[in-house]
Amino acid sequence: MNYDAQSLAAVIEQRRDIMLTPHFRLSELLRTHHGADNWPAHPDEILALRYLCEWVLERVRAQFGRPVRIIAGFRSPAVNALAGGATGSQHLKGEAAEFAVPGVSNAEVARWIRDNLVFDQLVLEYPAAGDTASGRVSCSIVRQGNRRAVMTSRRSAKTGRVTYTGGLDA
Repeated sequence: MNYDAQSLAAVIEQRRDIMLTPHFRLSELLRTHHGADNWPAHPDEILALRYLCEWVLERVRAQFGRPVRIIAGFRSPAVNALAGGATGSQHLKGEAAEFAVPGVSNAEVARWIRDNLVFDQLVLEYPAAGDTASGRVSCSIVRQGNRRAVMTSRRSAKTGRVTYTGGLDA
């Protein structure tokens, strides 16, 4: 599973699915329900996804002994716009994924990541009081300069507006 820029350029050109790590396929991190093309345009985006899988997703899978369900990974500019993503979203670079571990509380997964892994940003997204299956975990990682920012996001039922608070609030 060692890929160089030339082989990844062929993957992009041929739109070929590959294994990024033992348990994660490229196609898993490209899924979208937004109906726009979501194929990476540059080998660096695939390399970043592989790094994310190696250092976050594979470790979460090993810790909890369960598959990790990817909700969102890489986003092309078109998909990011349709998803309402920030213009500087790490999803655009392949550095972030939103996921859940079926049968494990998202708060528990987020706490384990916070306490055990290197990451850039960790967000417990949309937890509902008393519902451990609610929401999801969002985690990003970069090769150098990880900030270890931790927060919780909530969406207002009245306005739909998303707010962020520091730390894991679940």
